[in-house]
Amino acid sequence: MKILSWIALALLTSLPLTAQDDFWDEEDARKACEPFLRYLPGPAGRPTDADRKTFEREKNCFGHFYDPDGRPEYDKARRCCLVRGDCNRELAMIFANGWNTPRDLGAAMYFLCRAEDEMAPAEQWSMLQFVDGLRAGKEKGNLDYCEHVTSGMGAGWCASVELDQKRAEWERRAAAVERTLKPEARPAFAALRKAMDDLANADANYMAEPNRGGTIHSAVVLSSQVERNDDLLATLERYVQKRAPAATPDALQKADAALNTAYKAILAQAKADDKEYETGTAGQDVLRDAQRAWIPYRDAWITFYRLRWKGAAPAEALDREIAAALTEKRTRELNELGAEP
Repeated sequence: MKILSWIALALLTSLPLTAQDDFWDEEDARKACEPFLRYLPGPAGRPTDADRKTFEREKNCFGHFYDPDGRPEYDKARRCCLVRGDCNRELAMIFANGWNTPRDLGAAMYFLCRAEDEMAPAEQWSMLQFVDGLRAGKEKGNLDYCEHVTSGMGAGWCASVELDQKRAEWERRAAAVERTLKPEARPAFAALRKAMDDLANADANYMAEPNRGGTIHSAVVLSSQVERNDDLLATLERYVQKRAPAATPDALQKADAALNTAYKAILAQAKADDKEYETGTAGQDVLRDAQRAWIPYRDAWITFYRLRWKGAAPAEALDREIAAALTEKRTRELNELGAEP
């Protein structure tokens, strides 16, 4: 998998595949919603007096629905949204998917028809088409807004939700690593974690640079942060459990030379792109920032690695093997970035 994920970009250029031949437009959506103008949802689709008393002062119901720890409270989300009236999209998903309430596709259509202010028009039409397909037996699976996104704002929203949920997962994984460490290695581990965060952010900014100025830019930054953090954490788990391959001084020197070659090549491409698109030094600047963030990341790794594997080999041998492994990996990353279309 290439470092730069274009999933978010694809959200802007294509709608989800469906069992039907054509995508709905405004007229299709209007016709589908006509029967629901006078529709009355069942009891689960109407707020009770107790719901109003509980949620009338709630400012945001999304926290019940989009829980970062992966434990959404769909019953509270449903009751809160019914009172607030500003998250019909989430109500549609709850009823379409039968989350903590009996599945009710009629109610899902009812709430989707009232969600036009909560998403881009084409997103609402696509979701309506999907639920209509569920009702007709032409579609299967769950209704998920993020599978119907066509706007930069929607892509950014979905990427931010994913990032929040991933952060909780990363903290759990990092905590599991920390529990395996001796006390003397934990300060170095904390420094490495900070360096990992700085590198992930710098790399994400570089990955998103081609989209700067577009509505999808923030979504690409966020989705790239997810990709980079996942990768950096996997590297952490790998070299905490098992040492990197042994490296001679000559091997490390060759790895450094290959990295310099890869960096010069991608920097030359960034300069050419800046000139072609008249962006000053924007592409070069974010690339330099990313590589400058990698250097303290590598140094933090060397300090941590020496403590983690203390006694397993001479300190200089430990330094070489982790430095060589990280340098070779960075070279592959830069080469992949340079190969992106």
